[in-house]
Amino acid sequence: MILGNFGEVGELMFEIEIISADEDNYPIEVLLDTGFTNGWLALDIQDAEILGWPLIERNSTMRMARGEAFFDIYEGKVKLDGQEYIIPVLAAEGISEPLLGLQWLKILPLSVNFAEGILTLG
Repeated sequence: MILGNFGEVGELMFEIEIISADEDNYPIEVLLDTGFTNGWLALDIQDAEILGWPLIERNSTMRMARGEAFFDIYEGKVKLDGQEYIIPVLAAEGISEPLLGLQWLKILPLSVNFAEGILTLG
């Protein structure tokens, strides 16, 4: 289980590790985006390229709230609560902060208690 924290306006924030193709681990803070329903992780394309992750698909069309957008899909490796996962990672220019998608909630339970200030995933 990983402990999260609440952002300034109640955002659900977690720290995970991303693992480069060279097996270097980098801790990053991610926002659990409840509107990101069809993915696991979204990063700026520059980050995905620097990590050396293999490209799976270029210019995949995704339906977004603002219309269609194009993403490259990489095979990424992340670590949550000591467990490594290989997942498809959506990457595009201008993603200002890494986003966790709701696909995680299919395999990990989320517990949110605003009153007590407790946020956990896993």
